[in-house]
Amino acid sequence: MEGIDTSKEAINIDLALIKSCLRLINQTVILSKQRGETFTVSENEELHMLISKIDKELSKIKSNIHYDSNNTMVR
Repeated sequence: MEGIDTSKEAINIDLALIKSCLRLINQTVILSKQRGETFTVSENEELHMLISKIDKELSKIKSNIHYDSNNTMVR
């Protein structure tokens, strides 16, 4: 069984896919809000939990790459 491709190219492809997915989700939320839907925690607990998990995972990634708030990596 082959392992997971952990090359920088594979990571960049994965990040591009994640970025596209997040944009799609955001556009869906914007359209839903324009139609009058609200996104309170009580009505959308699963969505809020997922966003919280994504935020935690992004924080882990940032710490692993020594992310700088100026969008540069510390070398």
